[in-house]
Amino acid sequence: MRRLLATALSLLGIAAAPTMSSPSASAAQTTDVSILGIGRATSVRTTSDMKPIPGTDAPNTGLARPGDNIAAVCHIPDNNGVQWVLTLNRNGRAGQQYANTTGFIRRDNLTLDSGTLTVNCDFFADTYDTQTASGIVQADMKPIPGTDAPNTGLARPGDNLTVYCTLTDSNNQPWRLLINTNGHAGSQYANTAGFLPLNALQTQSYSPSCGAA
Repeated sequence: MRRLLATALSLLGIAAAPTMSSPSASAAQTTDVSILGIGRATSVRTTSDMKPIPGTDAPNTGLARPGDNIAAVCHIPDNNGVQWVLTLNRNGRAGQQYANTTGFIRRDNLTLDSGTLTVNCDFFADTYDTQTASGIVQADMKPIPGTDAPNTGLARPGDNLTVYCTLTDSNNQPWRLLINTNGHAGSQYANTAGFLPLNALQTQSYSPSCGAA
């Protein structure tokens, strides 16, 4: 798997980057964002809501504004065929939003060049199953690792999770950025994005860093 991932990353032409530390109330601007093949530096054309599920009216995970430093990870269509991009917003705003907030943004509102970010969200993600680990039977999915922000969803034992990268919180605890492809009728849609603590995952093998260059 690691060799296949490395080959895919090489084809995408994106370099490795050091790990980004804990979320903070403000984040420095950077000119390039990459996480070992996951992430293209971009920004929004107009102020945009970040959503935990593409194409829904679910509560926002955050807000992206023109000039924010956004890492575009991969794209996924909603039920109407509109493409949404899984992103990390590196910018924080005191009292409103932490740095490294994840959520989906409509692709047509991102300043991606034509032809870039052609990677679907199921292309270079490892797949894990949640399990009962360290006393966790089910785990809350968070829009920012290590915070008490409102949950984006719930991961339950047996759910299918596609994992993209690892980010540490302010206590140096690792969290995984992922999409939960399972829906729970009446409580959660499929393809919900969020962070889960590493000890909530059955497989804890290699995952690239979510850090910025």
